[in-house]
Amino acid sequence: MVFKYDLFISYASENKGIADYIVEKLEKRGHKCFIAPRDIRIGAEYAVEIVTGISNSTAVLLVFSSKSDKSHYVLREINSAVSRNKPIIPLRIEDFLPSEAMEFYLGPTHWLDAFPEILDVHLDKVISILHGMNGKMPEVKEAAIKGPELLKIEDISRIEMDYSDLTMKEIEIDYLCIPAEQYEMNEDIEGTYDDWKNTAKEYENDTSILLVKNDDIIGYCDMYPVTKEAYEKLISGEVIIREAMIDLFCIGGTFDAYISMIGIIPQEERQTNYLMIFDWIFQHLKEWKEEEIYIEKIGISVYSNMLEKFVVRFGFQYRGLNPAKGKIYETSVSELKENAFVKKRYPELAL
Repeated sequence: MVFKYDLFISYASENKGIADYIVEKLEKRGHKCFIAPRDIRIGAEYAVEIVTGISNSTAVLLVFSSKSDKSHYVLREINSAVSRNKPIIPLRIEDFLPSEAMEFYLGPTHWLDAFPEILDVHLDKVISILHGMNGKMPEVKEAAIKGPELLKIEDISRIEMDYSDLTMKEIEIDYLCIPAEQYEMNEDIEGTYDDWKNTAKEYENDTSILLVKNDDIIGYCDMYPVTKEAYEKLISGEVIIREAMIDLFCIGGTFDAYISMIGIIPQEERQTNYLMIFDWIFQHLKEWKEEEIYIEKIGISVYSNMLEKFVVRFGFQYRGLNPAKGKIYETSVSELKENAFVKKRYPELAL
């Protein structure tokens, strides 16, 4: 497989001078690097370009420091690299131990210590590691186009994924769908990796669906029955959903529901893909009713202009902003029943 770049450079903005120095030295020795913002195409989606750069690189060079350890963007880049099985070369530029979050992604990786200053010998080691990888990367064969299609969480082994892979993929989709220049997203707001993974194991077979194309997840939807108290906090914009808010719906009852995310990666954002997810939502509401799980109100967080057009067409009303500055919309099942678009598309569904 031919890679466009030898190394993707992941670094905190405070370390840009050092990152630029590393790139200059490596490229003078014939090793092409992807570094933002230099290699971001004008007018392109920043997050999409980052993920594409990682995908098209042989390995990721992490310029590690106390600043990069705390950088949400760096963690997202490392998450994307891990989810794509990209080798990570951590170059530590100060005497600082990684946080648990960073250590989780890097695991037992061998660190290259380059402090108090970066010398050519450190870059020699990076190049040596890179040379060891060249020629050993697996060939990617062209596959027949499959999908898009919906896939239940319980069936993720079909695309050779487990809950850890799924969690990293959903984090990456959020990174692509919730651009940092417009929204605020961090672990305090959206929760940690462990929060996501635990929720996936406990609930997502009943509350989530995946949009898959060519055996890769390109989108997903999470819809949870929540307590009345939690629902009011969500609709008011006080909080973003947490596992503790999800109600005990497995034995039936009356609940409100919150759609915490409908995310489709920008390259695949089109009407037909959104409709597939909404088809699942309405079918799932019907299935819940058959199991005596009755939904009254439905709220949703919206981060996409196209998604906003859909929820408005379905009769959702704007209520405000959530902590990440995403738009909150709300409707009720009784209002959905009277919506002209719902009647037209889902005449057979008794919600």
